[in-house]
Amino acid sequence: MPLKKSLRPPASLEGSEPPAGARIGRVVAFDGAEVRVDFEGNRAGPVPARVSAGIDDAALEAAAREQREAVLLFTGGASAQPVVLALLRSSTPHLDTALSEPLPAGRRLARVDGRRVEIEGHEEVVLRCGKASLTLRRDGKVVLRGVNVVSQADQVHKVRGGKVQIN
Repeated sequence: MPLKKSLRPPASLEGSEPPAGARIGRVVAFDGAEVRVDFEGNRAGPVPARVSAGIDDAALEAAAREQREAVLLFTGGASAQPVVLALLRSSTPHLDTALSEPLPAGRRLARVDGRRVEIEGHEEVVLRCGKASLTLRRDGKVVLRGVNVVSQADQVHKVRGGKVQIN
């Protein structure tokens, strides 16, 4: 089903500097018919895009869900006429695989949006690697354990507490 496309850019994009060559953007939405992308320098918000024939609907659905990066070209150099040429692989494939595994009902392990990672536990969250661990508890207690613990700051290093005990 072909989409009707205007050959004239929206007023919000007129006068903006046309993108030079290929750009990296993100697939931000796909509703089964229309793909929307966003890219650096775009002041109009997500814009409709055409898609290369080699990219199927399932890949577009996953790309939109994961806000995956894509290689964009622009028809006639117009910011309002992007073409999704290719989808890029994730830069965090192991994390993506772990997050895509089904979890028991009612449990949420992590949320990743490319800028922030939030890990949430109902009672506590434990990060462990070898002999080191960081435990965050529901009551606000933070336990940091390790063979050697180094705390370093380039600017002010503050230690605050109602009571501070050393040794």
